[in-house]
Amino acid sequence: MRVAGIMSGTSLDGIDVAVVDIEWPSLKLVAFSSTPYSKALRKRLLGVSNAECHTRDIARLHYELGELYAAAVAAMGIKKIQLVGCHGQTIYHEGPKCTLQIGEGAVIAERLGIETITNFRARDIAAGGQGAPLVPFFDWMVLTHDQVNRVAINLGGIANVHALPK
Repeated sequence: MRVAGIMSGTSLDGIDVAVVDIEWPSLKLVAFSSTPYSKALRKRLLGVSNAECHTRDIARLHYELGELYAAAVAAMGIKKIQLVGCHGQTIYHEGPKCTLQIGEGAVIAERLGIETITNFRARDIAAGGQGAPLVPFFDWMVLTHDQVNRVAINLGGIANVHALPK
């Protein structure tokens, strides 16, 4: 299965897209791209991130980011993508209580004509997690070894340490 994963981190630096072929247990990177946010967009995102603002501004950015995410995938020119997963741009996070990511998945799905899944953080919190399910799951899938204990460190907006017992 060919999957496009879209990420935009808490650093508000831009949009990362990885296209991966998954034939379990094998993962093969097909292509990667990174598209920086403009200074104006970054300023607008900071203006709605854990800030007093108008819901209109959040709603407009929600749809605009959906358009930008779809455009970033389309610009790669990769054929036969079967699924898109989009983390969205976190504008508020208070795990394990609540979280809000923007970047409308329906826009991505419509523009690309590809099934799109979103709201990974919200689902993790609803299931009792801290709202950060992607990196630990990826670490477990890719780095777990049947004879060696390992530790993975994610240095992002917030650092996470994940123990991977043999």
